[in-house]
Amino acid sequence: MTTIPEDFTYLEPWEDETSDRFADELYKEISSEHILFGVQVKTLARRCDRDDFLFSLIEQPGTYGQVHLTWKHEESADWPKTLLFSSFEDWVNTSMLPDNRDY
Repeated sequence: MTTIPEDFTYLEPWEDETSDRFADELYKEISSEHILFGVQVKTLARRCDRDDFLFSLIEQPGTYGQVHLTWKHEESADWPKTLLFSSFEDWVNTSMLPDNRDY
């Protein structure tokens, strides 16, 4: 399990975002077959140039989900597209750093 350092700064194109409205949107979009169905999440960050958000999975400490919100209810278990990470460090290395390099 990895926690987020208090002084952590997201690199572009990621930015800090803690509004509950994005978690609420996620709950509206997912079907009962989606990997995050029934999972409580907390919004941590968003990608400023896309509708990608980073959520912590509240009941699975140290687990994070990067979700591309679609702004509509989805019937498929594949949407909204979701990537799970076993630690914050895993997300930083797999997603944020490459996104920053390519931005």
